[in-house]
Amino acid sequence: MRTYLTELLTGPYQVPVPVDSGLSLAELGLDSLARAEFGAEIQDRLGVTVEEDDVSADTTVDRLADVLIARGAHLGS
Repeated sequence: MRTYLTELLTGPYQVPVPVDSGLSLAELGLDSLARAEFGAEIQDRLGVTVEEDDVSADTTVDRLADVLIARGAHLGS
């Protein structure tokens, strides 16, 4: 899940490589609009609910990955 999130961040959101999964989304350069779009894209692709708090400025990639896994998100074929 962390790899998926990292690839998404470095693609359309242009976060520089390497992504430190311990940094917050704000520290990675995502503003509030980008975080909302990021959450919506994750929700659409993985079929799990992503709340606004799940992609807050303080959310780390590690924390988001844990939340998504706990909600049953999985990367299917």
